[in-house]
Amino acid sequence: MKPKWKREISAGGVVYKRDQDKIFILLTNPRSRDYGPPEDYWTFPKGKQDIPGEDLKQVAVREVLEEGGVNAEIEQELGYVKYFRNWPGNEAIKIVTYFLMRYTSGNPNDHDQEVAKAGWFELSEAETMLTYKTDKEIFAKVKEFLK
Repeated sequence: MKPKWKREISAGGVVYKRDQDKIFILLTNPRSRDYGPPEDYWTFPKGKQDIPGEDLKQVAVREVLEEGGVNAEIEQELGYVKYFRNWPGNEAIKIVTYFLMRYTSGNPNDHDQEVAKAGWFELSEAETMLTYKTDKEIFAKVKEFLK
């Protein structure tokens, strides 16, 4: 008998850029499964470790480029979060490692089809846009590092 919950390892990035005296954070608004309409939340770009030999840092850099449309350099590991994804027939325990990343180039409009929108939001605004407890926990660490 196949276990109901598979284990899925992912990585993502909290990308920031400084512009004059302000700090901006890259957020993405994912599409629903099968590239449907936008979901009703904003989050950080992240994705599965599904390329053989790719380490978590490489996953994070790749996903930031794919989902967020930008290149960024890793500055600091932020830790990981665990949560359950309860899609019928595709249940998973997801473990996502996040990295603090500094923007180097690119445009959020160049994101892939998994994302409805991606954009820069001022630090305080970005915080209010996050819905999930796990995202808020990671964001609290980001604010400490960026002080």
